[in-house]
Amino acid sequence: MDSLPSFSAEKYLGIAMNDLVIYAVFVLSQYGKEIIEADIVAICFLMFPRRFELRGYPQWPDSSVILRRWLDCRSKGLITGSTKDGFSLTPKGVRSAESVAARLESNQVAKPKVRSELRTRAGRFVREIENSIAYRTFERSGAANVEIAEYDFRGMLMCTMESSASTLRSNLQQFKEYVSVYDRTDLITFLEQMEQRFADILAQNTSSEYERRMVRRRVKK
Repeated sequence: MDSLPSFSAEKYLGIAMNDLVIYAVFVLSQYGKEIIEADIVAICFLMFPRRFELRGYPQWPDSSVILRRWLDCRSKGLITGSTKDGFSLTPKGVRSAESVAARLESNQVAKPKVRSELRTRAGRFVREIENSIAYRTFERSGAANVEIAEYDFRGMLMCTMESSASTLRSNLQQFKEYVSVYDRTDLITFLEQMEQRFADILAQNTSSEYERRMVRRRVKK
């Protein structure tokens, strides 16, 4: 943590808390380890103490405020993850961090390479799609109406048959954003076709037909 960016209060007091939290998560991502809630609280306070201090006790962070901020950022599609699985920025969040960095880091000696980090992460997701059974089946066929199994569609989105429709929708949106970073119109077209083909599954309140079949099977027993 000795290498944390340091800013004068004048630099950050006029910046919204959500934006500072986004920037803090980006800085944490540079350390290459899983980001947990305690990390976010600590980094927000260490970098922006005047913004996140506990009222009446300026030597301590106000963790409840920071908690509300990252929850709000997550609801706006800037952060993804949970206290159980760890946190990371979405492509939208990384672009937001880039904007905050431009405001914070003017005249700073060292600047984290936000755009480079976004392209590196986007590249991993592009390869994930290209290596998926769903995409390889689609590419080999060359036909828009090629049969692709629900299991393979979910696997491409890094989901299981038990994953909820909301998780599928969220992951699909993130994949589309990552693909757009590389201007891969072919992959965007593929993802849009998959979105249309599995529209019923994406719209479900329950996780999948597979799950419903398992429930019915348990009931019969």
